[in-house]
Amino acid sequence: MISDKHITEIAEWLDCGMVCYFHKPTASIEYYPDPYDGFFDEELWQEVIEKVENDCGNYEKFEKMDSNQGFRVMEDFAYSLKDEEFKNQLISRLSNRKPFQNFKILVESSKYREDWFAFKKEANIDWVREQIKFS
Repeated sequence: MISDKHITEIAEWLDCGMVCYFHKPTASIEYYPDPYDGFFDEELWQEVIEKVENDCGNYEKFEKMDSNQGFRVMEDFAYSLKDEEFKNQLISRLSNRKPFQNFKILVESSKYREDWFAFKKEANIDWVREQIKFS
């Protein structure tokens, strides 16, 4: 059984770009960087990869959101704001070139920075719960 504490930890690792595995018999979490990331160095993570591959039947895999899902989280955050001026600025940034970068620059230099981090954390936790529901 995956506890709320495990779900939160998995969500945090996914947010850091990791692929996570939950080992059902021991209720432990293994993780390593996404192998499709251009900076992935398999040699550094070989021990963890082999550990998971050698016992794959006992692991449940969790993946980070894809870019479309991440974009929706940013949109949902923008639409959740009561500050119409800032909401419109965010929506504008999301509808122009480099939406992820421009959203991040604007929100991280605003008074809504901590609200964004809390919102994103909850979205990632919900994402992990969805993966559990359909596994």
